[in-house]
Amino acid sequence: MSGPFQQFPLDGGSTADLYLLRYDKDGGLRSPVAEQEIKDRLAGVGDVFLFSHGWNNIFAQALDRYRSFISGFIAQRQQFGVPVPPDYRPLLIGVIWPSTSFVMPWEAGPNIAADPDPDGAQARQVEEMLGLVTESLDAAADPEFVELVDGRSTIDSDAALRAAEIVLDALRAGPDPDDGWPPPTAKELLTVWAALDGAESAAPPVDPDDFGVAGGTSPGLLVAGGGGFDPRSLLRTATVWKMKARAGEVGNNGVGPLVAHILRESGVQLHLVGHSFGAKVLLSALASAAPNRPARSMLLLQAAVNRWCFAADVAGTGRPGGYHAVPESVERPLLTTFSAFDDPLTKFFHLAMRGSQLGEPGVAAIGDPELYGALGGFGPGGVEGISARRPAAVPGAERYDLGGGLRVIAVDGGVEIDGKPAITGHGEVSNPATWWAMHALVRPD
Repeated sequence: MSGPFQQFPLDGGSTADLYLLRYDKDGGLRSPVAEQEIKDRLAGVGDVFLFSHGWNNIFAQALDRYRSFISGFIAQRQQFGVPVPPDYRPLLIGVIWPSTSFVMPWEAGPNIAADPDPDGAQARQVEEMLGLVTESLDAAADPEFVELVDGRSTIDSDAALRAAEIVLDALRAGPDPDDGWPPPTAKELLTVWAALDGAESAAPPVDPDDFGVAGGTSPGLLVAGGGGFDPRSLLRTATVWKMKARAGEVGNNGVGPLVAHILRESGVQLHLVGHSFGAKVLLSALASAAPNRPARSMLLLQAAVNRWCFAADVAGTGRPGGYHAVPESVERPLLTTFSAFDDPLTKFFHLAMRGSQLGEPGVAAIGDPELYGALGGFGPGGVEGISARRPAAVPGAERYDLGGGLRVIAVDGGVEIDGKPAITGHGEVSNPATWWAMHALVRPD
């Protein structure tokens, strides 16, 4: 799509123009005319804001989230008189990437103990997940896997072990690129699978904005009424792996070249804002761009990446996190939010992303949040000395101190502001607290 998709009015009669760039699942650009227009306009702007949405966002949902954040950010600046850089001429870019057919392992899953699904929505979700997983299987594995799991609510341990072997081979054969953890063995995956099947109690209801899914069920509602394994839990876990990998591909192959062009061929200040797996899109983009100058700022909102991703030494293993160099590619300290009220990232992400126990000292838990936990759930690990944790600042009343040599500031969205948590759930990331964090990074003072 060419030309700005929408214009947001600013003071003095100027506008902030929003362009949308669509990418395919491999990061291939599907909006070449719009991208060229962006490149042609760089000489006439001072600041570029690049946004990436998270998963389970169709075009309309992604656009709505971009509009909400941008409008709120502009209104808050006017409300509190936040200064802007000299000759402030912003250009806005929203990434649209294919993230619609995905649900987390604990979301929107069939509650087989409840009444039958009246409109077939849950059945369609399972069908979508099956198609998503099997598109990664080779010709020999596909029919075997389908016969093992298709249409079943429970399979025996031998069938479950074979299904686990197939999906591991196709979707998680090597170390995780974010943190280097080796993949679990098939038997270790079964322990996670059983935990997702057999949780004893339901989690709180899912926020309708969490990953764009209305309603949902927790692992406690996935119990198959006895022995065996529910293959739907495996499908849900595999979709998490697939989405995480896809976010990296979109960042590396699609958004990365644009970031490289902006930082190499122009003098604009680049600001990066990513939510959930959209954070991985932008982290991968900046890491792959190898720019000759840093981006101005980066704000990660409830990032669905491993909390050790910035570490020079991941949990004493001697290996660096996949994005350990990114904070040095950002001029101002990288701000990343986390919240104890983000149920998906505090209760379940570490189960889906659990690695192998091989070579890991003292790991007893099935899914250890210390090792496998999400950045947006627990804050960063392994960045002592260059990081700080700060409560979410009260808009208009408090400021973030960006000095002192810090490279990463973890913003605690679990603290109360005006009687409620600053970030109440995974999808609640366009609000006064997050707009204020963005102002901290953009304002010239």
